[in-house]
This record gives sequence, structure tokens and C-alpha cells, in this order.
Amino acid sequence: MKRKIEETEGNIQETNDTRKTEAQNGEIRQSEPTSYKKGLFAPLTREEISSFKETENLFKSGLLRMQITELLSEVVPKKQRNKALDEVLHELNSLLLSLPDGTEEHKLSDHSWLPSGIKFPLPTPAVPVKGKFCFRKPTSVKVVGSYLLGTVTKPDLNVDISVQMPKECFHPKDFLNLRYHHKRALYLAVLASHLKQSSFIENVKFIHMNGEVLRPILLLKPKGLKVGKKFVIKLHPCLSEDTFKLQRCAPNMSNIEQDWFMGEAAKEDESNDSSQPTPHYNASILSDMFLEQHLHHLYKCLQDFSGMKDAVALIKVWLHQRELDKGPGCCSGFLVSMFISHLLAVRKVNKHMSSYQILRILLQFLGSTDLTKEGIIMSNEDSSLPSKEEFHSAYDVVFVDPSGYLNLCAGMTVAQYRRLQHEARLAMEYLDSTHLDGFEILFMKPVPFVQTFDHFLLIPNMSALEVICQRKDFMIHLRDHPGDWTPVVADWLLHLLTKGLGKRVEMLCYKPQELCQWPINKAPPSASRSSLMMGLMLNAEHFDAVIDTGPSADKPEAKAFREFWGEKSELRRFHDSSILEAVVWSCKNIAERRVVCERIIKHLVQRHGGLKPNCLTFVATQLDGVLHTAGSSDSGTQAGDEKTQKILQVYDSLCKEIRALDLPLSVSAIQGVSPVFRSAEVFPPNPCFKNSKIKPSADDSELPNNLLIPSEIRNTAWCPALQVMLQFETSGKWPNELTAVQHVKAAFHIKLAELLRRKCSLVTVASPKHIDVQKEGFVFRIKIMHRGELTLLQQMVKEKKTGDEEKAKELEKEIVHLPLLASFLHGIKQKFIGFTGTVRLSKRWISAQLLSDHVTEECVELLVTYLFLSPAPFTPPRSPLVGFLRFLNLLSSTDWQKTPIIVNFNDDITAEDYQEITSTFTKNRAELPALFIATPKDKFSLWTKEKPSKQILSRLSLLARESQSILQRQVETCALQPTDFKQIFRPPLDHYDVIIHLHRHLLSRGVQALDCSKHVKELSSSSRPSPLLPVVNFDPAALYLKELKEAFADVALFFHDVYGGNLIGVVWKPQSFVATKFKPLHACHKMPLTNPLSSEKSKQPKSLMIPNVSAILTDFQTIGEGLVKRIEVMSA
Repeated sequence: MKRKIEETEGNIQETNDTRKTEAQNGEIRQSEPTSYKKGLFAPLTREEISSFKETENLFKSGLLRMQITELLSEVVPKKQRNKALDEVLHELNSLLLSLPDGTEEHKLSDHSWLPSGIKFPLPTPAVPVKGKFCFRKPTSVKVVGSYLLGTVTKPDLNVDISVQMPKECFHPKDFLNLRYHHKRALYLAVLASHLKQSSFIENVKFIHMNGEVLRPILLLKPKGLKVGKKFVIKLHPCLSEDTFKLQRCAPNMSNIEQDWFMGEAAKEDESNDSSQPTPHYNASILSDMFLEQHLHHLYKCLQDFSGMKDAVALIKVWLHQRELDKGPGCCSGFLVSMFISHLLAVRKVNKHMSSYQILRILLQFLGSTDLTKEGIIMSNEDSSLPSKEEFHSAYDVVFVDPSGYLNLCAGMTVAQYRRLQHEARLAMEYLDSTHLDGFEILFMKPVPFVQTFDHFLLIPNMSALEVICQRKDFMIHLRDHPGDWTPVVADWLLHLLTKGLGKRVEMLCYKPQELCQWPINKAPPSASRSSLMMGLMLNAEHFDAVIDTGPSADKPEAKAFREFWGEKSELRRFHDSSILEAVVWSCKNIAERRVVCERIIKHLVQRHGGLKPNCLTFVATQLDGVLHTAGSSDSGTQAGDEKTQKILQVYDSLCKEIRALDLPLSVSAIQGVSPVFRSAEVFPPNPCFKNSKIKPSADDSELPNNLLIPSEIRNTAWCPALQVMLQFETSGKWPNELTAVQHVKAAFHIKLAELLRRKCSLVTVASPKHIDVQKEGFVFRIKIMHRGELTLLQQMVKEKKTGDEEKAKELEKEIVHLPLLASFLHGIKQKFIGFTGTVRLSKRWISAQLLSDHVTEECVELLVTYLFLSPAPFTPPRSPLVGFLRFLNLLSSTDWQKTPIIVNFNDDITAEDYQEITSTFTKNRAELPALFIATPKDKFSLWTKEKPSKQILSRLSLLARESQSILQRQVETCALQPTDFKQIFRPPLDHYDVIIHLHRHLLSRGVQALDCSKHVKELSSSSRPSPLLPVVNFDPAALYLKELKEAFADVALFFHDVYGGNLIGVVWKPQSFVATKFKPLHACHKMPLTNPLSSEKSKQPKSLMIPNVSAILTDFQTIGEGLVKRIEVMSA
């Protein structure tokens, strides 16, 4: 080991000397006299020209090359060799090679002789393992793995050390019945006892190698902060290649004897086949035998091949960001290196390629090659070696090493491989995109498991599945995984659910688990205490299918179908007159259809595994509770879906009635522009019918006699006016004067209201700007839209005949941009199944943080749309919960100062447009909104010009970061402990200066509050339509908030939850409390500053004023008299 380290250091010194010589030569060339200019305008040197050509030929762009270079400088240690670490390695080498040999043999089943404080690192088998063991010092100790090869990367900096166990420790038949693994574990325990006492090792632990229970290794932390904080040492026991016959460890061989494994039970059961192979068990032995051979193979590949080293580092970063390098069967850096060595052998890559080219070829290889059907064998063809068919019959994924015996993907499941393929294909799409930053997506953005999949299945205690292992058909598989039944059960569950869910899911995969490590004085942790998390990636077209059809009853397959589904299977006649076996999942509403996968999973697991439904936790609808209204028995999602459908049906009926009216001009377009028409309303309204608590307005001369007003005892139910834009056909009879146009519109409103009342028997109220129409309990506010009005107003502003420029902008937003946006968003809602729930949860969360008045609804809808149209590095979310998680991630991780949000509706924005928008954004950043959102028809962020401010956006990002962390943890652990998913919807109040508490019973939207009392019910006592128009858009809290802002906007910011919130948060503006000179026009709510500081030059003190907080608080109470319950001052 010492000689190898010295050789490597010599190579490094030689390389440094060469670079130094080259640098000196470069200085000589540069110092030669020349007539050319120096500095910035000097001609290109030979090296620079070569670099540019290399960039053009080997990289996609110069920027990408710089990004990759910068990334490699961050993840690859600057010094491949660490002097302090090398000293530790020398000491470790000396210690291990000088260990004393054991003096006597011990039975493998006897662990009592182990030194005090050392536990045997394998689970105790049910049947004693035969054989004897006597410790012998290691034959050799070598540095292996990524540290020696120069491919080690952060954050997991480790040095792999192989400790070759002497051949004398083993019998030629120790590959049978766990003998080798028990001797290996005892050898490791003896090493641990000596290392524990060493002066240069701070901590010694056991850890499972790649998650394999039978292959523990030692994890060493060197003493000394500089070394220990950066590197850890992994000690791998290994064998020489001739310890056992390779043919005995082939995938078609059985090395666990049935009689030994089952004991007495084997004698009673004559049906068991003792010749069944144990390929996974065999692979665990071969992995230790070929450890050094693989190192030599990779060392040869890496010689004079710097591109491969960099490519391995890049792909390791890519894997780490996607959690694909964790847990049993993962895609490790070693496996990636072997993939590249195969590509080098088949000449798909060569040693002149750059890291970027190798990365692309490797991703293409992973995405397009199916190793589950056409495996790869790296060895030359030899009839004495196992065939490819034998490997495929033994393993899910086949990639055989150069020896021809070991499948390097032996532990990888089909699900893991499918996800690896999926991510590789996505990566190629991003790299090929003309407008996406593939580098950032692939290497900079984390891809957490809980944001990748849509629904999740949690089994909090694996012991609930242990009973399945008693079944006879499991014994064959358990023999192949002795001591660890969890992969057998996990594989069974995966295949069961894949078959049962069918087309409803695109992919099923387990969450990678962290490698299990434990102290050397403790027994290995039991697998039965571990938990399991499975992710479901839904198929957007079939995820809510309620029928599973099978074969006709007269076919042989019908029996297997009935056996699989049990009592759920029944004969059914279909529309095409066919009679088939079928399973029908009856659902009452849309919400139940969306979680039909949960019902299927629980039925199958109970039928085939005996696991009760309450032993499983299905994570899909946990956030629906925040969309409930008080007193409602339906789920939030169901309530929203069903109510929205009802409103749209009534709206369609109203549109038909309007088009059938005899109007002076025919209707060319009718469009609903309120959020409910695009299914983006958090709480779609209920029908507003007559209520006994409300009285008519006949006694009020200023109100029409067909309106209802609330009583003084209790407020009315919330009844919003749903905004509808109506446009007539083009006509030259419209006047050319603005006031005349407005009068004609008012006349149309009166005429339309009259016709609807007379012809359609609808309750209507006309006003100059709109008409309110009640139909089946819903109130629609219809506004006539005439483009000529906008043209005239803009012309007047341009000619400076009126100073109302803001009015022109608002009118343009209302009749041009809002209908266009509503149309776009309606299309998004139709295309993506998760959009509606995601946008509702996002709006609810922002409002719950008391920020509803600082972030517009359109802004939230555009941000959520961006998640669906630009989902990289994910696919579009298909569930509201995951969509909402990604929304929080977008808010928390985006650098809004440097990043424009470009929402590409219908792919109308080209690559040139992207470049133009980005360039404009960069050049004019100071003048643009804090949150910049561009669309094909709005490249200057119309919807975020006024709000949010930089301060609010910063606050929003902070809240989102905390909420995301909490919610992700809740999703992962909700099966282990009671979880309150409403936690992140309760706002922190400690940053507010004043809290205004309102009477909840006087709030018209009180039933929408997050923690509203369950006994509160919605105020709709009659199902019959009222002949009077309900109170429309009456929200006392919003009206009170509006008055506060009008009166005190110069001294404070106000925060409120529009959805039933009974709190108003107040934050004083710091600049308003700076003492200013007394001015009569600005003296409102001000008081003289006591003991003002006088200037040294001034003989008399200045008269300075500051806000009178006490008077302001009194005015808060006075303005909200009757509505305000109390005012709480949070800070002095």
C-alpha cells in the first residue's frame, strides 16, 4: 500500500513539473519582442485558438464549458491527494499488516469469544452455521475506489480500502450456507476491535455495503478536524480470485442447501426444490472476489482519459441530485464508471472526447438501452461462461463484468432501472432544448423523491409484512436473500401493485433508503423495524379509471383473473355486447375517482398479503382539509369540483338564454373571467338562496326594492358576483365620443336586464357599468365590452385631453388582457389534471400567510402555470399535493432578482423570444417588477407591476422555504406519527407590530376559515330561489381593510387572510417614524416629538413630528366599531 501511494505521488509530482515547464515555455514565448498590441487587443495565442476549437468541437457552447469547469472545481477536491490523510492511510496500513494471528479456532455459531464491546454484525440465522474460524492477518491492504482513480466527489468524500483476507481462513466449500459471510463478519469484528484502540481513528462503525445485509463493512473516521471533517474511510474485506471456484458462484448455481435453510420443515415438505439457484447470494461472494480486478480494469480505462474522470464526476452529481445513488441496488459511481468503460470498449466513446460528450452518450445509452431484456456482457464470448439467458432468468437487470460471472446490476430492481431510464431520457430532452438551461436543471436543482412522484404509499412497520414470508412460494426467494427478507417482500409488493394498477400508473418506485450504520458495540438493526415508502407516478389519462376488464368467462385466463381480484371480480355485459370478467370501483364523485388507486392497493394487499388497510398510509388527499368550509361533510377537492361543475352548467345555460334574446346587436362572444370559470377559485360559491336572517331592502329608499340586506344580528352568507364579459358584433353605429359610448353601454345594460327578467324570469339589477343576474342561486355580473371605448380613452390620454392614464390601463387590463389570460388558463386546466387543485392550494396558502392583499390571484395562477409548462427537472405534477410542494419550492429556491418567469402558453414563445425577454430583463432589471412574469402576449409583466414588492417577495420566499421543509417531512413521516397538515397554513404572528382581532360571526366568509368551529354552518336555509337579489360581494373584513389602507397607507402595511381570516396584521413603516418638520397638510395622526434634539448652529429647537401610535390605534377601533373585537399590540 505504501509503495502504491508513493507511486501515485510521483505521478502527481511529474505532472506538476511538466505543467511548470510548459508555463515557463509560455512565458518565454510571451516575452519575445513583437510588434503587436498587448493586453485586451493582443492576437490570440496558439493555446487560446486551440481552446476555442476544442470548445466548438467538444462542447455545446463556451458558456456550458465554463459552467462545467466551475462545477468540477466545486465538487472535485482541489488536491486529489491529502497529505494528512495519506499519513493516516500509512498508519492504517502498518497497523493492519502487523496484526497478530489468532491462536485457536472458534465455531461460527459461537460469538462469545469476540472482544468486549464488539458485536457480531450479521443477523443470527434460525439454523446454526457450521464451520470454524481462526483469524489471520490480512494478505494485503490497498487503496481502491474513486480516491485512487481520481473520481472522488463531494459531498461524500470517502477512501475505500480493500483488506484481503488470507486464503487460509477459508475452506474450499465455504461458499455454502452462509459460511463465507459469517467468517467475513467475524474477520470484520476482529478488525474493528483493533481499530477501536488505535490512536489515529476517532470512531468506528459498521455500515451495510450498498445496503446488503450480508456484506457489512467498517466506517472509520480519522482523528483530526482537517481530515475527519472531509474524508471517511471504508474498510472492505475481500478475497483473492482463486479462493473459490468461479463456476460454483455462477447465477444458475444453488449454494444455500434447502435442508439446512429450512431445518425440520424441509423434511415435512417434499414439494420444495433444493436445486433452485441462488444468484443474488452468489453475486455477494463474487463482488468481494473481483474487487481488485475491477479496480485494475478501470485504472486502464482512465489512463490518458481526463474526459472520463470529469464525466464520472458530472454523472455522480446528476445521480446525487436525483437520489439515485442511495440505497440497495443504486446506480453508484463505480457502476457509472463501468458503463463508460463498456462504451469505450465498444468504441462509442474515445479518449479524445470531452466530459460533456461522454455525458451525453452515457445518458443516451441509459435512456435507450433496455438491460431488462437485452443485457450486456463485457467479457469475450466463451462457452464455459454463463449465458445471457441464464443471467436474465436470475436477475431483473443484466450488466455483466469482464469476468463473465458477476452481474454488476444484481441488486438493481426493475423499478430502479425504469426510474434511471426515465431520468436519463428527461436529461437528454433538457440538453437538447433550445431555451432551457440544461446545465442548471441537470446539476444544480435537487430532485427530491416526494416532489418526483404524485401519490405515496407508506408502510410504517415492515413487520406487518413479515407474515407473508411464511408462504411456501416465498421460500425460494428467501433462500436467495438469507438473513434479509425485506427485499423479497418489497419485490413481491412491487410486482403485485404493478399488475393491479395497470395503466393507471406510469412508474412505481421505492424511496431510496439511507445506508444503515450502527455502533460496533450494538447488534445490527432489525429489518422489521424499518419503514417503506413507495411513489406512484400517475398516468394522466387512465389514473382514475374505475373499471378493470378481464377475459371472457370461457377462457382459461378467467380463473387467474378471478383468483387475483377475488370477490371484486364479476361478469359484466359491455356496450359492444361482450360479456367479460370485470372489476368495478364504484365512486360517488370526482374526488373518489382520483384516489381509486388507494382502494385498489388496499384491496390487493389485504387479499394477497393479509395486511389490514389501517396498516397502510396512502398520501394523496391530506391537504384537502384546508379547502373545506365549516359544516361541510364533503371533502375540499370534491366540494370544489362539484360546485365548479354546477356553476359552469348554470353559466352555459345563461349564455344560451342571452344569445336567444332579441337584442339590437347580436352577441359575438360571452366569456367568464372570474377564477371559478377556469376552476381556479379556492372556494367556489354555493347557490345563494333566501335566508330568514336577511330582510328585503324596501324600507331603504336608496336601494332597489329587489335587493336583500343583512341584519344587524348576523351577517349574510358570502355571495360573489361572477364576472362575465359580453361582446357584441362589430357595428359602425357606435358613437365616436367616450361619454356617448358609456351611455349606450348603460342603455344596453338596462335593455338586457329587462329582457332577461321578462323573457327568462330571472332576477336582474341594472347599473351603468354592469348588470347583476341571479340564476339558480348564482349571481353573474355581466359587463358589456366594447374595444372602441378603450381606443377613445387611450386617444384622449395621448392627446392629453384627460389625465386619467391609470383608468385607461385598468380598462385595457379588464377588456383585453384578462379575457385573454382567462382563455389561456382555461386551456391549461383542460390539459393538466393537477392544475386546479394546485392553484387552489397555492392561493389558500398565500392568503393564509396574510398576504392575499399583496399578491394578486393572476400572479399565483401564472406561477402555477409555469410549474406545469416548465416542470424541469420533473414531469408535470398530476396531484395537487405534489404540485403545491413544487410551488413552495419555486418560491423558495428562485433568485427573483436574476430570474424571469417565462410562461410559454401554446409554445408561442420562440428561442429568439426567450433570448430577447431575458436580455431585456437583464438590461432593465432596476425598472422592472420584483417578480417578473412574461407571457406571449405580455412581455413586461403586467400582472405584477404593482405587487408584490421586494420586501413582500422576500418574506414570501422565507415562508415558502419553511413550509416546504415542514410539508416534505410530514409527507415522509405521517405514517409514523399523528400529523397536522394544516400547520403550514397557520401564519406566524411574531413579526407583526399590531394584531386586530375581528368578530368571526360577523364575517361573511367565516366558514372558509382554516380553524373555524365545526358547528358553524353555511347560511342557506332554503333550496328555493329567492325573488330578491342576494347581498353581493359583501365582505366586512375586506371593506374595513380598504378603509384602513386609505387612511393609514403612509404609516403602516396591513395583512389579512381573505378566506375567513379574523385577524389583520399591522406592520409600521420604519420611514414613517423618522421625525419630520411640522407641516399643516401632513399633520394628521402626528404628534410633536418630545425633547427634540437641537442643532448646535440653531438657537431654537426645530418643531419635529412623529406618528401618534396611540391615536392611530384608537382610530383602528373607531373605524371598525362593532366589527373589531380587540386590538393587540405586539411590540412597543
